[in-house]
Amino acid sequence: MYLIPLKYWAIAISALILVYFSWQTAAKLRSQPQATTNSNQVTLSENYYSVAIPSTEKNQYLSAEYSVWIPAEIERVRGVLVKQHGCGAQAAASGLDHTKDLQWQALAAKHQFALMGTKLLVEGGRCEDWALINYGSKDLFLEALDTVARQSQREELKNVPWVLWGHSGGADWAAQMLQEYPERTLAMVALRGGGFVFLGINQQLAEIPVMFSLGEKDRMNPYETKELPQTIFHRYRKLNALWSLAIEAGAGHETGNARSLAIPYLDAVINIRLAKDTDKLLAIDRRRGWLGNIVTGEIASADQYQGDGLEAAWLPDESTARKWQQYVTSGKVSSSNKPHAPTDIEIKKAGFKGVSITWNYTPDLENGLPSFRIYRDDSLLQTIPGQTSGFGDNPKPIQVTLAFRDRQGSVNSSYRVAAVNELGESLSPSQKVRQEL
Repeated sequence: MYLIPLKYWAIAISALILVYFSWQTAAKLRSQPQATTNSNQVTLSENYYSVAIPSTEKNQYLSAEYSVWIPAEIERVRGVLVKQHGCGAQAAASGLDHTKDLQWQALAAKHQFALMGTKLLVEGGRCEDWALINYGSKDLFLEALDTVARQSQREELKNVPWVLWGHSGGADWAAQMLQEYPERTLAMVALRGGGFVFLGINQQLAEIPVMFSLGEKDRMNPYETKELPQTIFHRYRKLNALWSLAIEAGAGHETGNARSLAIPYLDAVINIRLAKDTDKLLAIDRRRGWLGNIVTGEIASADQYQGDGLEAAWLPDESTARKWQQYVTSGKVSSSNKPHAPTDIEIKKAGFKGVSITWNYTPDLENGLPSFRIYRDDSLLQTIPGQTSGFGDNPKPIQVTLAFRDRQGSVNSSYRVAAVNELGESLSPSQKVRQEL
């Protein structure tokens, strides 16, 4: 028998280790545990996955990255909510942050969806190099989903339906994916674009809820961002398509207050389009919807609407219709409820001088993560900003720490924490400083 010298075994083992880690680097997929509300870093779960796919000669992009958030507490993923950023390096820079948006996370968690953000970079800012799906971005998206399915051991991600949301060039991307994969598309929301990529008429698309959300004062190539989406909307509404048009009063090319309508719209659509506890798509009875006059803003149930219903926006229910009416007339949707009160308040002495206040809060569909007020002895001490959104609907800031240190506080002080929106505030019970034993 020929015995291999020990040094050659060492070389072979080292080579295998090198190959393994090289493969891991090429895949560039990793789970990223994040802090939870227990440490006062607000997020709904710890399951983040990231994928980076190297560029190849056949594709037009420089780099492609994807982030996917999956609610930890769900047994099975029922769908994927895709948020595709718009054109330009600045939009791409915040593209992955969309998975850290607590209001969109609340929508995804409610319906047991994964939430995806992207970061697609191209040379010289040529948006079409990724916005046109046949240049490679379609295949990249599918590859990213498949990779996360394997890493997360949630194979259903390869087949579940998706909700497409896109801004500007991202709206054009979403509109092409809608046409390419109508059987997998639950709904689409296209902001400030999405019209120029429609060719002809596809009757199958008339059965898929679609909303074009445009800016009344959008000056960014108005033909593509305003005129074409309206033309396509009217073309499909003549087929009695389940389509809506919402022009945000006073808004430009920025996403503005679009989420205040898009989130409740998608919530209602998912409720009636997705079979309970499954990922099976259902046909919608359009007669049960509501219609909105895109000129006057008047609304009525489909069977009570006065005028040509095929010229009106189709909306899934009365609640969404009333929000649509607010949005197109005032440019925003008002909150219907105050945020709930913060929970798990802890007040304790912090070092030689001062008091530490921490709390928890579960974001919801309407308020996301609101602002908070800290009261000492019933006097306002400090306001802590919540999470808002930027130009492309990206969350700002990405992380909010629910903690405050009162350097002037004493052990005799009482504290309350309030969550606040435009309707008012919800206060926690008054608490004294906890004395450490």
